[in-house]
Parts: sequence; structure tokens; C-alpha cells
Amino acid sequence: MKTVIIGGGPAGMMSAISAAENRSPKDEVIIVEKMNMLGKKLLITGKGRCNITSSLPIEEFIKNTPGNGKFLYSCYMQYTNKDIVEFLKKQGLEVKEERGNRIFPITDHSQDVLKCFTKKLKENNVKIMYNTKVTKIIIDEAQKKAIGIQTENEKIIADKVILATGGKSYPLTGSTGDGYVLAQELGHSITNIKPSLVP
Repeated sequence: MKTVIIGGGPAGMMSAISAAENRSPKDEVIIVEKMNMLGKKLLITGKGRCNITSSLPIEEFIKNTPGNGKFLYSCYMQYTNKDIVEFLKKQGLEVKEERGNRIFPITDHSQDVLKCFTKKLKENNVKIMYNTKVTKIIIDEAQKKAIGIQTENEKIIADKVILATGGKSYPLTGSTGDGYVLAQELGHSITNIKPSLVP
């Protein structure tokens, strides 16, 4: 079985880690990233210190989510703020809490958070394709399921495709809204997008 993840930010990396940890020995997991590195936007979060998460309970997360926060309840419960902290600690990175319930790495370096992800990807033999832009998700119309991706240079057949491109918040880091186009081509409706961190 082959799983392809489109996007190498935190969501893409964690998707790849999860897929790799739950695979059979012969299964392959691939991250396709259009930039020359993973986690480019992660490195600038929290002014380069990486504001990892919040210590607030999930109910407060939901109250502070713009729009319909209840829609994300099951997602928040599948992987909580405590889970990401535990993941980082298992990789050897301690965290600290600062004012406003913000959680940062004890080192104050976002690079250390990225290293935790890349270390785990390497341990799980996740293949990473850099400088590779996905132009289309290939669909089997009869089965109504994704069967691969098309990049600018090749077609990759896969059993599962995960779209983890992020939004359109910071084009220089790769967040250019490509995922919206790919999702729309699959028939999803895209509403008017607007900033989430700035009310």
C-alpha cells in the first residue's frame, strides 16, 4: 500500500508519521512538498520560537475557534494539545508555558520542534520529495476515490492521498492556497477565505 501526503507542514508531517507507524512493513509513505524543505512556516511561528499549542482545555479551544468551532470537536479530540506536547517530549524536547496559556519549546527555537518531526520521519523511513508541486489529485470515477497524484513531472499511483497543504496565509513559505484549487477540482465548495488569527 502506498500513501501520498501533499504538503510538508506540521499536519503533513504528522499525517506521514501516523501513516508510517500504522503501516505494514512493505507499505510506502511519501510526502510531496513543493518547497525545498519541510516546515518552512513552522520555523517562523512565535517569532521563530514556535508557539506550539495552548494549554487551554478543548472546550476553550472550541470557543476560541472562529466560525463553527463545534465542527472541529472530533478532530480536537482525536489529537489533543496534550498529545502534541507528549509527542515532542518523547523526541526529547521539553516545553514551557508562558502567559496566555501559550506553549513553547524550552529552548525557544522553532528549529528544535522541526527536528522532532524530521527525526521521526527518518526513523519511519518516510520518503520526501522536495521541490515537487502537485497539479492534480487523480480520481477513479467508478470507485469515487483518489488513486494518485500528478506532479509537474510525473504521475504517482497511490492507495491513499492526504491533502495537507494548509491555507493561503504566507506565500513565501509555500502557503499559496494550492490545496483550495485541488479540493475544488474534486468537487468541494470553497467559501470566501479570511484570516483566522486576526479577528
